[in-house]
Amino acid sequence: MKKHLLLGLGAMALVFPLSCTSDYMHQEDNLFEQSGPDADSENSDNPTDDTSPQNDDPLTDPGTPGDSTAIDPFAGLVTYLGDVQPILNQLCVSCHNASVHEDGVDVSTYPLARLNLDEILESMTEDEDDIMPPSGRVDNSILQTLAAWRADGLLEGVAPAEDPTPLPPDGTLTFTANIQTLFDNNCNMCHGANAPAGGFNMSTYQLAVDQIDLIVARMELQTGQAGVMPPAGQLSATQLQMLRDWIDQGMPE
Repeated sequence: MKKHLLLGLGAMALVFPLSCTSDYMHQEDNLFEQSGPDADSENSDNPTDDTSPQNDDPLTDPGTPGDSTAIDPFAGLVTYLGDVQPILNQLCVSCHNASVHEDGVDVSTYPLARLNLDEILESMTEDEDDIMPPSGRVDNSILQTLAAWRADGLLEGVAPAEDPTPLPPDGTLTFTANIQTLFDNNCNMCHGANAPAGGFNMSTYQLAVDQIDLIVARMELQTGQAGVMPPAGQLSATQLQMLRDWIDQGMPE
């Protein structure tokens, strides 16, 4: 009996130290695992979330991850569609297009405008007998725009909104707030205060009112008809309606 008891106590003495050693080694393993390269992120009060959305698109707002609001990549730059095409449509395209290319010059498309830009600028600064357009010297701001287009890299850009002068929500129209913008965008490159084409100046409120019947008559001609204004084609339906509504409202300044 005593012999069996002694053997049992001896076995327990061997098992107990092994168990303690095993627990101690297991704790050391855990400490080693926590001291690895990921330990700081696991135990930090401000862990880094590697799964957070990243915004690598240069055309979106970097301060608002996930926001797909596009930033205009051409902001501050002169482009063909945004700035140059309206000028050429007003001043050049009626005589220099695919159907009618006087002197063999066509500037009616982006590639052709790029190709002929030097010739366009030269023709606009010629002596009075050879100057283009034939109506007379253009305003310096137009020359500056064309030169800036070249300096900015002859970019094509993005077309502006179809109706740059939409009707105001309350329907109230004035020359200063609405009609002058319409004329500046579509007419005054040729019919401004500086050498107005055909002597037809519509750059001020009183001049516009005095000539409003002729202005409307020309604008209501169909695209392609002789005398249509602007020469590139009829304005949009929204723009024409705005002009008619302004007249109906008594043409307030």
